[in-house]
Formats: sequence, C-alpha cells, structure tokens
Amino acid sequence: KNAKMRPFIAPLTTTLLYHATTVVDAFSPGSNDTPFSLSAYQKARAKQTSNSMDASRFHFQILFVDNTNFHARIAEGMMARIAEYNDALFTLFPYSATIESSDNAPMDSCAPEEALTICDYLGLCSTTCSEDGTSFNLQNDLDQYDLIIAVDDEIQNLILRSLPPTTTEDDGYEHKCRSLSEFLSVNFCGVENSEELTQQMIQDMIEPGMWEKARPYYDAAKALFDSKSSSGDDEGRSRGDIFSESKSTDVYNPRMVLTENGAAIPNQSGWPLVEAAMLVACAGITRFCLDTFDAQFDEAFAQLLGTHFYRLDQIISVDDADDQLRLGSLSVTGYFSPKERHARIVRHFEELRSKFEIE
Repeated sequence: KNAKMRPFIAPLTTTLLYHATTVVDAFSPGSNDTPFSLSAYQKARAKQTSNSMDASRFHFQILFVDNTNFHARIAEGMMARIAEYNDALFTLFPYSATIESSDNAPMDSCAPEEALTICDYLGLCSTTCSEDGTSFNLQNDLDQYDLIIAVDDEIQNLILRSLPPTTTEDDGYEHKCRSLSEFLSVNFCGVENSEELTQQMIQDMIEPGMWEKARPYYDAAKALFDSKSSSGDDEGRSRGDIFSESKSTDVYNPRMVLTENGAAIPNQSGWPLVEAAMLVACAGITRFCLDTFDAQFDEAFAQLLGTHFYRLDQIISVDDADDQLRLGSLSVTGYFSPKERHARIVRHFEELRSKFEIE
C-alpha cells in the first residue's frame, strides 16, 4: 500500500452525473408486470456478480471501499481471518481503500486509533490494520480487483455514478461493485451454493472465538438490517443501511449496559451491532466467493466431459478417462481431487448411457 493516499480519480462534477445504465435491472419494482420479489431481485443481482468474476486464476482480489479510512480496513482484517479459518488464505485476498475526495475522509492516511483498538479486540492482523491507507482509484481499481465492496450504499452509488458515460454493461463494472450490506442476505451470498444456504452456515464460517464476541449483538443487528431493507423507496432502494450512520468514534460505545434493575445486558445499539453485522457480511462474501469458484469449475469440468465423451463408443475406464481429461486441461481438472473427478466421470458416463438408451 502507498504511504500517502492517491487522489480519487473522478472529477467531482462527474460524481453528480448518473450513469446511463441503471443500477437496478428488470427485477426492479414496477419495471414490468411481474410482482416484485426481494429474494428474486437479490439472487438476480448476485448471479450477475458471480458471472462477472473469473475463477480461472484460482484467486479473487476483493477491495473494501469507505470514506473514513476506518471501516474498510476493519472489514479487510475480518475477511482475512475468515478466509484463513476456511482454508482460503491463498485464494481470497482482501484489501481496503478510501475515497479521499469525500468530506468524511481524514486529512492523512494514518490508521486511526479506533481501528487499532478494534483490531486488537478481535485479534485481527495488527500489521495490516496499522498500515497507512490507500486512496480508491476509479480508473485502476475497477479493473484490478475482482470484487469492489462499498462499505455502505452511499459509497456504492458514488462509485457507480462516477463511471465514464461510455461504460457499457459488457464492461461488468456495475456487477462487480456491491454494497457490504448485500452480503447479509442468504439470498445474495448463497446464489451459487449447491445447498439451501442458511444464516447458521454462514456463522459457522467465523472462528468460534471471534463469533462469541459478536454473537450477543447480532440478533439486534439483523433486526436493524431487516427494518432498513424493508423501508425502501419507490425504486426499490433501501433508505440507508446498518453501516451508513456508523462513525469511528462509535467504537467507544459500551458493549454492556445496565437495565433499570441494575442487570448487565448486551448493548442493543451503536458499534457492537455494526461490528457483528460486518463480521457476518464478511463471512457472506467469503461464502459467495468460494461458491463462485465451485460453480465455475463445476461448469468447466462438465463442459470438458462433454467435449471428450459424447458417444457411447467413447466410454472407457474411469482411470483412462481421467488421464485423458488431465491431458486436456490441467487447470480445470486440478481443481478437483481424484475422487471428485472419478465421481463426476462415472456420473457423466451413466447419463450418457441413459441418453442413448432413451433415444
């Protein structure tokens, strides 16, 4: 990272212009005669995002963007820990950046004391968390990173409105720029999962020690997120999200408060809720990325099978078929263990036999 923030490459006048391509597509309320479904809308958006990512490089680079030099570096540290816990340390690479031109951006790039406090409390990497911040560069970062995660909806809208007028949907920039709160939804982060993803499955991706610190506050955080998600405007946009009103000084909010009877209970407002929601959202991003890997390589392997074996007389022993596929594409077959490859080959041969028997 640079010791000094680079300027946010987008003229301020440009940020006031809406990009010609709408952010909300055909699944938006009122765009056709089909009744609006929030879950269908979330899944459609997530599918666009996963399709815009390229798993063939065997890794994804994720950039968290804020306007405070605080929230994004916390999210970066959280996701790094979650990736490590899920054996994805060398697969998912999180980074962070700040929109320097924002009125909320700090004067310098030094790590704020509040960020160091939270990193220490959660056991995040102190080296990464204490590094000088980097400024978001619109022209370079949208091409360099596989996924851009805006900390809140306002930042996401700012980035999308700043895209050059010549940008088209084929460029994929809109699909790769997502809001952190979107990954609190199992409909969104579970779109490529082969099972019915649940909140518990996402929470299980978080290291138990970290989750125990956040768990007492998550129910209140989820209730706040759900209330904001359900109070959208006429275009289907939510009126803010759980992260939009958070400030770095909120980290000094007490984690426990006293009731009128003098009993200590978890604080149901302030930073502890934001921290819990951010942790779950980072777990959701991790799940989404890992499932995208699986889905893309599953499809690539199926296409490889179809290319090599599409007639009955091409059915050979599983070991010979595996050798043939390995010669055809090490990059695809290498993603799977021998046992997984053999199971897919057997299944493909069975389907091939059934197809010709029916014909």
